[in-house]
Amino acid sequence: MRVMSEKKHGADRSGSTAVGVLISPQHTYFINCGDSRGLLCRNRKVHFFTQDHKPSNPLEKERIQNAGGSVMIQRVNGSLAVSRALGDFDYKCVHGKGPTEQLVSPEPEVHDIERSEEDDQFIILACDGIWDVMGNEELCDFVRSRLEVTDDLEKVCNEVVDTCLYKGSRDNMSVILICFPNAPKVSPEAVKKEAELDKYLECRVEEIIKKQGEGVPDLVHVMRTLASENIPSLPPGGELASNELLHEPRAFAVVFALRQRRPEEEEEEEEEEEEEEEEEKKKTELQKLTLSYTC
Repeated sequence: MRVMSEKKHGADRSGSTAVGVLISPQHTYFINCGDSRGLLCRNRKVHFFTQDHKPSNPLEKERIQNAGGSVMIQRVNGSLAVSRALGDFDYKCVHGKGPTEQLVSPEPEVHDIERSEEDDQFIILACDGIWDVMGNEELCDFVRSRLEVTDDLEKVCNEVVDTCLYKGSRDNMSVILICFPNAPKVSPEAVKKEAELDKYLECRVEEIIKKQGEGVPDLVHVMRTLASENIPSLPPGGELASNELLHEPRAFAVVFALRQRRPEEEEEEEEEEEEEEEEEKKKTELQKLTLSYTC
């Protein structure tokens, strides 16, 4: 692999973590190398998740030290944040040590989980950019709540990434969602609550911005104000950061545009509405006269 990498990428010495899953009729096999993570949600709860390979783990630290390295600030030689990875050949040059005995090992951990057709709901595979800001239970709850409002798995994955971005993740983010037959289904009640939440937040954003007075809206103030309130029906695990309405500036832009309208524009709009009402009245009276004449 080292020779192939050098031929294809030249001086590129980067590496990658990896996580995967193999699903058979009776078993689910999780394969993990590094700090990407796989998670199985069963019966609405986290049933299994892979363990991250970090230099601070006792067994990993022992291997690193046996290879002549050290763990500083929870990193291999004070630099690399994972203790197992593909590539990263600069950490695999210790003579007399096998591939799995180096500072950084390419050996994956494999876990065999017996399947439960009645209770297995979904599997999540994601890199550390996701797990940096969302815990196992948080992500499980969030994905489950999203599956109750949409059956578009790509949309759910995008919402996970957006939510983690707004929670402050600054690392690369990727996520794969695999659903079993007993995964949550779209619920009309959940869809209705989602629509009501969007409407409520849009109104609250408008109210908060109006109280700020003239000028460009202070979006940070808006978000802090909303975060301090007890808002009902927010998605579990994602909370306010997961609301799609607040991921885009359109809500703020609409409110700002409404606020910036000149008084004369509002008067013109009111006059137009009055004229339309007058026209409707005339049409109604004409219809009544026509009907009376026909009779």
